[in-house]
Parts: sequence; structure tokens; C-alpha cells
Amino acid sequence: MNTLNVIRNIGAAGIGLAFIYVGVDHFIHPSWYEPIVPSLLGDPRFWVLASGVFEILFGIFFLLPKTRAWASVGGAWLLVVLYWANFNMWYNNIALDGKTYDDIWHVVRLIIQIVLIFSITWIGEVTPFKGRERLHDSLDIFKGRITSSAFESGDRIVVGAWKESIFGEFTDIMWAKKDGTRVLIAPTQEIADYVTAMYSFDEVILEEVSTSLNERSIKVNCDTMNLEFSWNRGFPIPFKRSLLFIQTIELFFAKLIFSTRTYGITKDNRKEWYAIDRVSHIKSATARINGKNAGGFKPMKEPCKFGFSEAPKKPSSCAVRTHIL
Repeated sequence: MNTLNVIRNIGAAGIGLAFIYVGVDHFIHPSWYEPIVPSLLGDPRFWVLASGVFEILFGIFFLLPKTRAWASVGGAWLLVVLYWANFNMWYNNIALDGKTYDDIWHVVRLIIQIVLIFSITWIGEVTPFKGRERLHDSLDIFKGRITSSAFESGDRIVVGAWKESIFGEFTDIMWAKKDGTRVLIAPTQEIADYVTAMYSFDEVILEEVSTSLNERSIKVNCDTMNLEFSWNRGFPIPFKRSLLFIQTIELFFAKLIFSTRTYGITKDNRKEWYAIDRVSHIKSATARINGKNAGGFKPMKEPCKFGFSEAPKKPSSCAVRTHIL
């Protein structure tokens, strides 16, 4: 573990415990906080206790590495929202414990709030502070389409057709058999090594994969299988999103709506973001595996367990850009 990670872990523990302490204090001494709650919000006791709940929750999330990024985003927004009360205290010269404070005190308090916001987002590694957006050359970027479906045979197939990548143009196939065996079909050993380092497979097959891809359909052929998919126009996501947005807001809705993830940690501890540009539902799909018809296509009811994310349950084809750090 490098020095920066040690500092982040120590900072996360300190911030987490501080959030929990302040949150608990909102329940022990609510009347101390009530005077600075903006009057237009109504009952100040409710807002003091509600903010205490969120502070305790985010404090706990800070202490858990898996939820630290969420805590950083949520905690930052919480500090932004809560400063409304501090500004109300400043603007209306509200006394706490019978004492009011000079402007310089409030300026210092504002600076502290800003430093805290920047610090917790740095701790959670959800901002450009690590150079994630700036150091574009540090990212492995793949642009293409991911098409996935299950079949009546019990086979589940995920096709990655990449028009642009660090390996040039290629297609790979992730195949989960009915018995749960996970197979990667890759065109070269180099690509197979790269993919298997990040995802889990029980078997790897190296063979040439030919692809015919257009706007609404794809045909994929190799020695092991022959696949054809077509999809509807779908709906685009026409605006660009930051990695922060993909890692937080988009992740939440992807999990809620599609039962999939747009951000996660790979098997070899790399960070990966899926930026979805268009989502389309499969209209037709056929698969011949080792010469046998796999039957009709159907939803992905069983997980494939290749990595941190699962394919959408509904057979889909998504135009996507993946970013790997």
C-alpha cells in the first residue's frame, strides 16, 4: 500500500468518526443546533435530527472501503446543503449559546467547510485529484458495443464488439454455460491475458472471431459458435458524463433499472467505468453452439459471474465506452 492510500485510509477513518460523533450530538443536544435552521424549512427539530441521521450514515460508509466513494459524494453534498444553516447564522447574526460571531469568524468557517468538501472527495477518489480525468493517457479506453442474451439451452452470452481499443478492432465472447462454466473466446493470447486478468473464467478458447456489425444488428462467427442479434432503435444518452457521475448517480440508476453496474473494481484491482451511449432491446437472436441450436432468446435470470457487473436481465445491446484505470 503506497503512502497516499495510507493517508486516505487514515483520513477516511478520521472523517468517518467525526461525522458519526457530530451526528450523534445532533440527537443528544438538538436544541444547540436548532437556532440556525432556516425558518422557512419549518420545524427545526426535524431537520436537526434528519441531518444527524445522514451524518451518522455517511460516517459509517466512510469507514467501509466498499462504500467510501458513495460516502464522499454524499458527504460532500451534505456539507454543501448544511452550510445553508451556517450562512443563515452569518447573514442573520444568530447567536449560539448567547454569543454572536464577527465576519472574520464566519469567513474562516466557510474556508473550513470548503476544505472539508475537497478533502472528503479526495479521500474517496471521486474527483480529478488523482488525475483520472486529466491523465487521459493513463486510461485504457474501449469503444464499441456490448450485446447480451440468455437462450433456452441455458447458455448466456455476452459479446463485446470493439471498434476502438488498445488492441485495435476486435470481438470477444464471454459465455456462461448451463452448468455455470465460464468461457472466454478471444482472438489472441494478448487479449485473452488482458481480459482474464480482470474477469473470472474457467476456460479460455483462442480462435479467430469474425464480426459483421451495423447500426441495428450484428453477426459473430467463430469455430465454437455462430451468433446473430438484431435490436430496436433504443434510446440514446446524448450528453457526456464525467467518471464521477458514472461512478455515483449513473451507477445507482443502472442498478435500480437494469440490475447492472456502471462502475466497479476488477479482479486485478483496476477501476472500470462503463459509459453507456445508447441502450437497445434485442428483437431477435439466434445462437448455434458447437453446431447445435441454442433455442430462443430469453432474459438473463441467472448471473454469469464474470466480474463485478452483470449483463442487463433483459436481452440488450448497448453502445458503450469503457474506461479502465
